Amino acid sequence: MHPRITATAAGVAATVSIALFLTGCGGSTAGPSGKVAANCKPTHEFRTVKPKTLTVGVIASLPYSSIDPVSGKWEGIDAEFGTAIAAKECLTVSTVAVSGADAIQSLDSGKIDLLSAGAYITPARGKVVGQTDPLYYQYTVVVSRTSIGTVHQLRGYQIGALSGSAYVQPLRTWLGTSNVREYPSTADLLADVQNRRLDVAVAASGEANYQLAKAEYTGLNATRLKPNSATTNLEPIYGVNMPYRKSNTALGEALNADIAAIRASGTTKKILTKWKLNDHLTLNGK
Repeated sequence: MHPRITATAAGVAATVSIALFLTGCGGSTAGPSGKVAANCKPTHEFRTVKPKTLTVGVIASLPYSSIDPVSGKWEGIDAEFGTAIAAKECLTVSTVAVSGADAIQSLDSGKIDLLSAGAYITPARGKVVGQTDPLYYQYTVVVSRTSIGTVHQLRGYQIGALSGSAYVQPLRTWLGTSNVREYPSTADLLADVQNRRLDVAVAASGEANYQLAKAEYTGLNATRLKPNSATTNLEPIYGVNMPYRKSNTALGEALNADIAAIRASGTTKKILTKWKLNDHLTLNGK
């Protein structure tokens, strides 16, 4: 999920998970990436912060998106989609490393066109930012040494979730504030489960499985959290999208058309297969 980013606009406070785009350097602005042919004709017309450039705010959160500290290359699942979209629109991509605290402000103030880091589609976030159609989907998993699969089974355990994520408040409402801890990263979260400082982690399928594939985690299982009528605000499946400035409706329309074309061509499935996330739920959300 990387589900994170605090957003406040018109009196609405929302936590936003991010998803999107291309190459840059931590804490600073990266130069444009990718060459565009002189005879390239964009599929759509829309305004961007800089002419012929798509400026993207990136929050590091693999496997969704990150910036390689050595090469400066934007990488991750959402970078794959961003590359395909930028090519369709004849744009080079310039990235800016942003934190969860300043991402929405950077978008609203016109410093960036898009946000990147695995953003979930939610009604609350839709009041603050423009949300595209889903690129792909993420489902909620429980990581533990046992096979916990329902919210009822979480009772009696110390639970952890990513700080500011879509999981924190629903879990605290159901299980009690003192039983749910917040963590700055999924790596830190799973490390505490591994080292028995925490019983259970609730996380997004892609990020949890990506971390668990690393050698330092042993004996931990990721089990899908089944839907429960008692916790309707804890969604079992979330669409991952490309948040953009809400007022730039032409950009939103272009992104949706490009996303549909990428899916129709089979590229969506190829991207997810490359990142070992080609299960039916991740591809189709059902």
